[in-house]
Amino acid sequence: MSGLRQLVVTGATGKQGGGLIAALLEKSSQPFELYAVTRNPSSGGAKALASKGVKVIQGDFDNAEQIFKQVEKPWGLFSVTMPLGGAKKEEVQGKAMTTAALAAGVQHIVFTATDRGAQGDTDPTPIPHFASKFNIEKDIEQKAKASSQGATWTFLRPVAFFENLEPGFIGKAFMGMWRLNGLDNKVKHVSTKDIGRVAAEAFINASSSEYKNVAIELAGDDISPRQAASIFKEVTGQEIPSTYSWLAVVLRWMLWEQLGIMLKWWTGTEFGTDVEATRKRYPFMKDFKTWLETESAWTKQA
Repeated sequence: MSGLRQLVVTGATGKQGGGLIAALLEKSSQPFELYAVTRNPSSGGAKALASKGVKVIQGDFDNAEQIFKQVEKPWGLFSVTMPLGGAKKEEVQGKAMTTAALAAGVQHIVFTATDRGAQGDTDPTPIPHFASKFNIEKDIEQKAKASSQGATWTFLRPVAFFENLEPGFIGKAFMGMWRLNGLDNKVKHVSTKDIGRVAAEAFINASSSEYKNVAIELAGDDISPRQAASIFKEVTGQEIPSTYSWLAVVLRWMLWEQLGIMLKWWTGTEFGTDVEATRKRYPFMKDFKTWLETESAWTKQA
């Protein structure tokens, strides 16, 4: 294993990081030694990764330097940030992770940001957790260019996640709030597992012009609440769960900074991703029906 490139994966027990690791482990020829970063190495998810030969290391975004002290010669970093403590904290953590990675000698960073519309390269948007990722992108560009190793990057810019519609209150609330935009308000969506698969391609082909210092927008389908409900009933035989409209209004107001601004943005601005072009480039990219049938917890419940 010592001759392999060492790849540090944040969010390793989550959907995107887990999707990346799964995609790489499926390869017949494994070019990487995988280091999965997790807060709790004794968790079930971490143990499952370890059983597959992945090296599990303890760490989080609050102490990025400590992560890289556990890796002898890190070549790559998969960085996926979450605004759980607010967008400002997300930005601080994301930038600190980049600094620590480049100081440790990382040569290629794949960062998962978000699609921000047709002007995504220059427009951070008014959405706090979109703007934080925009600022992290710019920080990576500047620091990579200034790095002694001449580091490179790939930015993945996915649209909304199908996983927002998983079983439970969060899925019901999301559908309820989305419906407030109108039943025919189309919004592009993507599977988080597919994001991980594209990330795998970005690392394997890091030196190619397709991935070197390139931003890639990702979407698997463009659907409205009405279409989603129809497809959901066709696949599951059930009505798609949704909160009452009055509760959706309250939740949208209470979660204005986290979700409300984004939902409002969807009514006037489209994600910039070309769905057909993305599916042509990545034939594995799933539409909503395929995701429901093959990956969603709804199918697993049936």
